[in-house]
Amino acid sequence: MLDFIKNIFKGKPDEVKAVKAPAPRREEPRPAGASPAANAPAKPAPANKPSRIPVETEEPVFRIGQTVRAPGLGDFTVHDIKGGKGKSGMGVVYIVLDVSSMTPYAVKTFQKWVLGTPDLIQRFLREAETWIRLEQHHNIVRAYYVTTINDQPHIFLEYVAGSDLRKKISAGPMPIRDILRYSIQFCRGMAHAAKKVPGLVHRDVKPENCMFTPDDILKVTDFGLVKVLAQADILPVVGAAGAEEIGDELASQVFRTRVGEMGVGTMPYMAPEQFTDFANVTVTADIYSFGVMLYEMLTGKRPFKARKPEDFYYQHLKVTPLDPVTMRNDVGVELSIITMRCMAKKSDQRYQDFDALERDLAALLKKQFKESLPLAAKEELDAWEIVNKGAALSNLDRDKEALEYFDKALKLMPTFDAAWLNKGVVLAKKKKYDEAIACYAKAVEYNPNSADAWYNTGYANQHKGDLATSLEAYDRAITLNPLFEAAWLNKGVILRRLKREQEAIESYDRVIAINAGSAVAWFNKGFALSQLGQMREALECYEKALAINPQFLEVWLNRGVVLRKSNRLIEALVCYDKALAIHGRHPEAWYNKGLVLLKLGQKRESQEAFQKAAALDPKIAEQLKQQGLYS
Repeated sequence: MLDFIKNIFKGKPDEVKAVKAPAPRREEPRPAGASPAANAPAKPAPANKPSRIPVETEEPVFRIGQTVRAPGLGDFTVHDIKGGKGKSGMGVVYIVLDVSSMTPYAVKTFQKWVLGTPDLIQRFLREAETWIRLEQHHNIVRAYYVTTINDQPHIFLEYVAGSDLRKKISAGPMPIRDILRYSIQFCRGMAHAAKKVPGLVHRDVKPENCMFTPDDILKVTDFGLVKVLAQADILPVVGAAGAEEIGDELASQVFRTRVGEMGVGTMPYMAPEQFTDFANVTVTADIYSFGVMLYEMLTGKRPFKARKPEDFYYQHLKVTPLDPVTMRNDVGVELSIITMRCMAKKSDQRYQDFDALERDLAALLKKQFKESLPLAAKEELDAWEIVNKGAALSNLDRDKEALEYFDKALKLMPTFDAAWLNKGVVLAKKKKYDEAIACYAKAVEYNPNSADAWYNTGYANQHKGDLATSLEAYDRAITLNPLFEAAWLNKGVILRRLKREQEAIESYDRVIAINAGSAVAWFNKGFALSQLGQMREALECYEKALAINPQFLEVWLNRGVVLRKSNRLIEALVCYDKALAIHGRHPEAWYNKGLVLLKLGQKRESQEAFQKAAALDPKIAEQLKQQGLYS
């Protein structure tokens, strides 16, 4: 069972802008998942993101035995690692155990070098969400949740403890009855996917993506994930006209199609059209790939072998392999015909959907072995699963749909605290704080020990300006969970706003004691110290924050403010240049740079900086006019 009652907001509490008087920036909300254990208290996640790991040392990101905190989900212990650098083409899978529920999961991500741009990460999240939409089916590896860890998207999957089809094939030709059973199960999973997401094409059907449970149930995995790689400009490309040889031919390869677009697939299994029009292939391409896989199960051999993409393309397009019946007597003519029809060169000559293919395979199983493979009972989603689906949609900013799912869960289980809590999260994102607070009150009513409900109550009241109520709620959250980093951080924010800087610093120190790698805590502590006039200590905290996250824009800005006030102008100028290297259109950075240049006597350069700041922010333009620095 899934254990995803982890509901808090994310953000960088009290990150400040360095204009005339620094002002706090608001946190952004984060949806979370739900657990079947409705009364279990939720767990917090870090309020900041750890710094990036250098590419040359990043694989694997996590180690066996390490406990990993997934934002919004909780703590997971890594028990095994599959794939990774030098072991697989692009992916890595961590086998993890939920610390609170002892539930195992397979957590899949692409290696970090693959997902090198924010745009590509968003495409990964969209494709992973498509997989989640497939919901629960007997013959599909279940996708539960998508989250971001260390700026890298990860998808939490059903852990399948058995082997894959590749291991079964490696022993040679398989028994005909087993082949028919497995093929029918595969078709049922694919047909279900087509019904849930019309037009969905897997694009990477192969034995490695057919998993088996210990009781020999086939489950299809990796829906849609290969599609996102076709738009990854940073990936090594196998070759345009196939001039280069393929390394591991059973790994997914990125290549340039004959019309110049990017394609992805495993070349021994790819339909001819996948080499030429990757973006527009249909389900018949998956049926072709299944045909190749079926041929391999029957004969123990792949029908096509080559070393170069162009050679594979030629064979898929032109070469017709021997009928399986000529290679193995017990295959039978009917099964051989089914196999060869799946591998027809022209897509309109293949089966047009997996329902029709399953019917023919099932009829053959009945005819040859007097056996019918029973249909698994329809699996309805439980309330906690509905909440998880809503949370995944909220992660993708599809909040209207997310609210519909939370309301659906509440109809099934009106006392489900996780549904109330997640509904409140989305309402708070939409700045409907009173409605959010009402939802959190319901969550607390049904689960008084929910630290997250109290935390979110504090968050909503903080944004309403009710600091006293907010502080009380954060204290309740901390009492229930003394290791709640985000609650300590936001408590510090409020204490600082109440001019209780020393108490705020104590709150930030509590965060640092829990997580010394929290750049946000070091930053907030530095800002509070600067307000107390302790500039040297503030600079030390800013240095700590930058050592953790060199791209932390607000730290560079505020470090520059402290240096400027300390008359260390050249160092301050370096800080603003660093900030502008991160965000070249940041008005406060240009404004502060102008002030330093003016103090250095560089009037022309300061005017240029003020002009850029004024053009970017009308309020700064008005402020400069009032100061007589800009006309």
